Amino acid sequence: MPTTAHLRQRRSQFLERITEPVLLMAGGEVPRNYPANVSPYRADSNFLFFFADPEPGSAALFDPRDRSVTLFLRERTAEDALWHGAVPDFATMQHQHGVEHVEPVEQLVASVQRRAGGAAVRTIAVADPQATALANQATGAQVAFLDSGKVADPAVIQAIGGLRVVKHSEELEEMRRTAVVTAEAHHAAMAHTRVGVTEQELCGIVTGVFARHGCVPAYNNILSVRGEVLHNHHYTNTLRDGDIVLLDAGAENGSGFCSDVTRSWPASGAFTAEAGAIYDVVLAAEKGAIAAVRPGVRYRDLHLRAARILAEGLVDLGLLHGDPDGLIESGAHAVFFPHGVGHLIGIDVHDMETFGDAIAYPAGRTRSTQFGTAYLRLDMDLLPGMTFTIEPGIYFVPAILGNSAFREQFGDQVGWGRAEQFLAANGGRGFGGIRIEDDVACTADGAEVLTASIAKERAEVEALVGSA
Repeated sequence: MPTTAHLRQRRSQFLERITEPVLLMAGGEVPRNYPANVSPYRADSNFLFFFADPEPGSAALFDPRDRSVTLFLRERTAEDALWHGAVPDFATMQHQHGVEHVEPVEQLVASVQRRAGGAAVRTIAVADPQATALANQATGAQVAFLDSGKVADPAVIQAIGGLRVVKHSEELEEMRRTAVVTAEAHHAAMAHTRVGVTEQELCGIVTGVFARHGCVPAYNNILSVRGEVLHNHHYTNTLRDGDIVLLDAGAENGSGFCSDVTRSWPASGAFTAEAGAIYDVVLAAEKGAIAAVRPGVRYRDLHLRAARILAEGLVDLGLLHGDPDGLIESGAHAVFFPHGVGHLIGIDVHDMETFGDAIAYPAGRTRSTQFGTAYLRLDMDLLPGMTFTIEPGIYFVPAILGNSAFREQFGDQVGWGRAEQFLAANGGRGFGGIRIEDDVACTADGAEVLTASIAKERAEVEALVGSA
């Protein structure tokens, strides 16, 4: 958990970056199906960045004119104490958080307008629609969470984004700790894998490891033998011989810091020759991209480096035909690698994706319109302390390989007949896909792989599978 001093430093840095008051909302509890049955609470990431363990419904007004922070909390009532336990009073919370003022959130609108004294107040939309509506009422703004162009004033986005994009040493240590928990979860899933086990059982093992360490899944676990479905959250299959298990899962700790790791392994405990060949190409692409990490390198170039290594391997396997650079230029490689090589990571798994491309794509850079590369979520020049994922993969997606427009567009650049053999593999169930993903921090002279302890060498993986 960040120290009070570190959180105060973050708030002070934010006050230095803004010229008008800014209201941040934590967001409230979200009912699952009726008001009293709520989903586990998770504060908005921008709020969580400045306050440890925030209460549901909290808000904070940052005023650069007098460098003050006013924290708004729910009134304490006897009824709340009955159902949820006693909570510290406002004076205690003021001392605990190290803020200048604490006021009732029930008086938020009047308090913000009184403190603003006619000055413009900016805000940021949050996932909780009621909290966003309240922020708009208090500030007169019209921010909207599901519209990245309206989520916040551009100056506020840059002010907070500039703080969040580079991780302080304490934040990196938080991420190293979540990586340790994530490693245990991945290794436990590998160890309990055997033919006849269900995806659901393995998923439960992963979530159980997280819970044992006081963590939660940073996002819905992706665990499937249908690895070609990139975000597959259904766990209905029973593992069979020939299946490749793909696990994309990471822990989130109480401070909100996340891991995001993918590993792929054979259900039987041994890769077939073809599966091993695909795995080796993906691993080479991941290692190649990581090896190129250093300050000043453009993240898009890491994507292209991984794509080239994948293209070279796919040519060797007869799945692509031609010069690798030409295959990347035409986009033919995306038939098998149809996504970007990664994204920022921190308090959000896709860090600051709420802001759309405002942080991830600096001024003058825009997303490609080419299939596959269009899904690249980051195009910044790397800085020391930046954290991001590297996650190449090779997939055999029926909807892509059977797409007549792609077949016409890429023609004989793709070995369609060879690809169909992979679609027909495993008795017609298909090969699926293989992805390998790690969390990486850019250092002064290279890369620190935060998740390096998680097995990914082929021999290591095979030795772990079924070892429980």
